[in-house]
Amino acid sequence: MIHAQLSPAAIVRRVLALLALAVATMLAGCGGDGDAAPATVTPASTTISGTAAAGAPIIGTVTIKDSSSPAKTKTATISADGKYTVDVAGMTGPFMMRADGTVGGRSYSIYSAATAADVGGTINVTPLTDLIVANIAGQIASNFFASGNFSTLTATALATETASLQRRLQQVLTAVGVGGSIDLLRSSFNANHSGLDAALDVLRVEVDPITAKATITNIIDNQQIIDDLASRSDSTVLTATNVTSSLTELQLIQGVFDGFSRLFATSVPAYNNATLVSFFASDFLDDGQDRTSFLSEITSSQQNIGVRFDTITLLGPLVPAGAPTAGTLSFVVNQQGRIETHVFQIKKVAGVWVMAGNQHIARAEGMTFARLQNVNQIDSGLLFEIKDVGGARGIDYAIVKGPGLPAGGILFVNFTSNSSFTAGTGTYAGSNTLRLRQDGANQIPLGDTAIGTIPDNATYTVELWDDNNTISNLADDVLKATYTTVVAKRPQLSTELSLASFAAITAPTAQQLTAFALAGGTKLVSWTLPAGARSSELHYFRSSVNFTGDNTSIDLAPTATSGNLVMTAWNTGSFGTLQANGINLTIEDSFGRKLTTIFNGTP
Repeated sequence: MIHAQLSPAAIVRRVLALLALAVATMLAGCGGDGDAAPATVTPASTTISGTAAAGAPIIGTVTIKDSSSPAKTKTATISADGKYTVDVAGMTGPFMMRADGTVGGRSYSIYSAATAADVGGTINVTPLTDLIVANIAGQIASNFFASGNFSTLTATALATETASLQRRLQQVLTAVGVGGSIDLLRSSFNANHSGLDAALDVLRVEVDPITAKATITNIIDNQQIIDDLASRSDSTVLTATNVTSSLTELQLIQGVFDGFSRLFATSVPAYNNATLVSFFASDFLDDGQDRTSFLSEITSSQQNIGVRFDTITLLGPLVPAGAPTAGTLSFVVNQQGRIETHVFQIKKVAGVWVMAGNQHIARAEGMTFARLQNVNQIDSGLLFEIKDVGGARGIDYAIVKGPGLPAGGILFVNFTSNSSFTAGTGTYAGSNTLRLRQDGANQIPLGDTAIGTIPDNATYTVELWDDNNTISNLADDVLKATYTTVVAKRPQLSTELSLASFAAITAPTAQQLTAFALAGGTKLVSWTLPAGARSSELHYFRSSVNFTGDNTSIDLAPTATSGNLVMTAWNTGSFGTLQANGINLTIEDSFGRKLTTIFNGTP
């Protein structure tokens, strides 16, 4: 039989007809009445999630960096429970993660890694994952992160180094109930002092960037092993003496804080509530406050309703080993979303753990500051909050020494009882001491050269002195106490700060602020927050030509972008003519560094 030649167009029509018939046949074979819903296809996850913790949840952010050229990065905020999630859509594996933030008043930047196959799964960021990455790289993890060449981060390399580290730590892991099947990199865990988190409670990792060696310490008994990042022969095992019994004690200590929180769950108890008093040692002392004074203060504020303790971290071993009765810990107070870190001593009295405060006769705390004033003037440095509460301890001045400061230290003078000591200059001369700053503040502005000498977690020494009622004779002055304070993260360099680093006040105007200063009433203040920052405090002040006046402060929720100021009308009879008024709006970055926007009303 002779077939007619088909044109190209006819061939296409016939093929389409056959395809249509095939599709119809397939649909008919599906059964039913033809109304069945098509199968649901779940799109593949494009996120990496996990827990970022170092003995407690890290308060801060996680940044992920990919292998593209140029590298892409994304940053996510770590939640209060230590969980994070980053969407890596459009990014190329392998990846490195960096968790930046604070735990127990100390700053951390720790690292982890993932392959493309880990997308959709769990990757933790802990001091242990930092070691895993560093051992693969043969160098400290921060240098590896900066290099951007992650080609050695293979699944095999990650598995090998994870297993190697686990073998060296297995005694401690077993003591806290973690079996050999745990994956230090990928196993999900909660930052709740159990399982893997319990191991992080008792392990401390310190990496020396000069020698590229890490020291892993079991803080329960101070046993240590060394991990040489450039070597593959390290095999010493970390022992776990007294770990189990000490963790039991830590759980009992946690119970004390939990009991405290329950008392404040829905209301504020009386300062002499018997249960509340039982949580505190009779010789309690914290920044100069005894037990009665401290309890009176915390029970006078409705803001303490719902207070909780998100993080409790041992700062060293409970002593004596085996039958502990004392120790030191840090804890994070979460007061309606506002976060502060404190350090207390604890002691066991009649078999029960109680809080003893920091046992300091006065407050002596260092921190960083950065300021934006006069629209575009920016400076930064150190701030020291030194206060003799109520003037009860007879402290006349203090000397602060440490990184970034002159060799002889900085003088702080107690000009006004129960107020922060003021930074001075020259030799102590009582009320005639020259102030370092005209505004009499406790801030020490520093240049980039001085800031560059300050390491993270820098320690400062605070000497508290009594002038022995002989101002002109320094030789007979009495040293009342010496304390140390740790500044978690160094101040920002000038190159690290810009207008975008600070909160931008959008209302009121300068004219409206001065009108409010005179008339009083309620004034709404609004602002925008930089990415990753959290609001801290809104402060307002008014002063006269005689430097008298009044002020008010509001503690802010971390996500707040507005707050109401409430003031009575300016009292000219009491203060004189209004000279100045303004807002100090303070926010914090992921390391807890304070950045203040100063906004003044019109003169």
